Amino acid sequence: MTFIDWSIVVIYIMAAIGIGLFFARRASGATADFFVAGRSLPWYIAGTSMVATTFSSDTPLFVAGAVREQGIYANWIWWSGAIGTLVSVFFFANLWRRTRAVTEIELISQRYGQGRAVNTLRVFKALFDGVFINCIIMASVTLAMSKVIVVLLGLSPEPVFSLPLFGPVTPAGLILVSLGAAAVLYTALSGLYGVVYTDLIQFVLAMIGAIALAVIVYIDLSRSGGLTANLQASAGFNPDTLNMFPDFGWDLETATFLILITVSWWYHAPGAGFFLQRVLATRIERDAVLGLYWFGFCHYVLRSWPWIIVGVASLVYFPAIQDGEQSYPEMIHFFLPAGLKGIMVASLLAAFMSTLDTHMNWGASYLVNDVYQPFLAPGRSPQHYVTVARVSMLLLILLALIVTTRLTSILDAYQYLGVLLTGVSFVLIARWYWWRINVWSEISSLATAALAGNLLLFLLPDQPGEEWFAVRMLITVLITTFVCILVTLLTSGKGPKPEAVAFYKRLRIHGPGWERVRRLTGITPLSANLRDNAIVCVASIVLLYSLLLGTGYLLFEYWQQFTVCLLTGLLSAHVVRRKMGGVIARLQEPVRE
Repeated sequence: MTFIDWSIVVIYIMAAIGIGLFFARRASGATADFFVAGRSLPWYIAGTSMVATTFSSDTPLFVAGAVREQGIYANWIWWSGAIGTLVSVFFFANLWRRTRAVTEIELISQRYGQGRAVNTLRVFKALFDGVFINCIIMASVTLAMSKVIVVLLGLSPEPVFSLPLFGPVTPAGLILVSLGAAAVLYTALSGLYGVVYTDLIQFVLAMIGAIALAVIVYIDLSRSGGLTANLQASAGFNPDTLNMFPDFGWDLETATFLILITVSWWYHAPGAGFFLQRVLATRIERDAVLGLYWFGFCHYVLRSWPWIIVGVASLVYFPAIQDGEQSYPEMIHFFLPAGLKGIMVASLLAAFMSTLDTHMNWGASYLVNDVYQPFLAPGRSPQHYVTVARVSMLLLILLALIVTTRLTSILDAYQYLGVLLTGVSFVLIARWYWWRINVWSEISSLATAALAGNLLLFLLPDQPGEEWFAVRMLITVLITTFVCILVTLLTSGKGPKPEAVAFYKRLRIHGPGWERVRRLTGITPLSANLRDNAIVCVASIVLLYSLLLGTGYLLFEYWQQFTVCLLTGLLSAHVVRRKMGGVIARLQEPVRE
């Protein structure tokens, strides 16, 4: 790291704090300003912010490590989420924006009314999602960032001192605490305004750094025969490394792939977490839909291959690295010159801070909007709740740092969460399109998923060379869905309950699941065409995967497969172009708050 590199890093951190100061007054007016930016975000700001947040410091490390250990097809663990993202675009994004909620958890009260069971579910979900899951995610990106800065800055792994709860504190830990403090500062000042606009800077830095590294590596290998030839000549070459799909057969790899593309994306479909926070922060339904659509293509198509190229190439330059997740920072250190290295380090620091600021704001929104304000201190001033939100952020980041000291693997953390969260997907989807879903449906799903997911962790543990997480996910989904449907039929009664009727009257949702409520109320749904939505959704999924896989086949010079992807992409793009305009035109502009 030269003076130029450090200057770029310092400039980014100062810019982030400056943005926080700029938006401080606007964010302090009310919780809607602090948590959803006054519902003022256009689609390109909301979508780009989602992309920037998902480019956390652990993402390129995870991708590079997965490619080294299993092959390119290992990326289906997150590529499969594209199906759920595009389903969310066409069947859920506009409905979420129509609710005018501040948080995802608030929907529980809107959908199921009031009562002890509803309030208990709302508080539990706020604490489980906003604290437990949130802290695991923040801990994983902190662990990843520690690996990056140890390599790039040449820091000693020896602890400087030790603290209660935190344990040994290394030089890398001190730097991460400083970065976390900066993120707390500007996020606490500016709320979601500061988060999304610092995300724009982070996105630009991230793409410049990631693409520059991939291009330099690709050109360097091209001078000596190309990436494929060099990889095949490297020590310990595995022919599966360049496969986009597993070798289909009666084995665990095939089962994992099939489960990923048929089941794992369910959790993404109804939307969750900070994605929904951005959707709820958009100006109108059109911005909600287009923002999520923009995110889908940027996240899966634009960003995949720079990370994968570097991960694959690291097998040529660093074949003996034991921790595959450390190969990405090693490639940065080896290849990037002064200036570009500063941009890359700044982008990774920005990615780290971007993820922290998002999760702090999102987690605080749950604690304040769904626990503190309705149940602990109702009727206080908006400024009081904003102050409590700022304190909540500080507590969340401290808890996440404690969790970081107990976390050893980024992949293990995401696989564990994937099993639990995908298990409850059915009820999260069905509550929008079936009037019978009630609070007991959701409570039973949560309890069953937690019990089954954790029990299967002991009954079907991962073994060296055998990852059983997808099988655990499938079993958890099947058990939880069965229990959910059974409980729903037993508790829904003979006719629609008042809270389900009230929910339909507010949102006027299409679909056969609300037909009985429509006949009861005489209220027609808002204009929509589920058939056209389904057609453009499928066409968009085919287009996205054609672009994603076609880019890979082009880079590795698999011309026959590239041609198939090109033709398929052109056909699906034609369908999207014909149908998309009608889908957008039917979206409703919600009543202004």
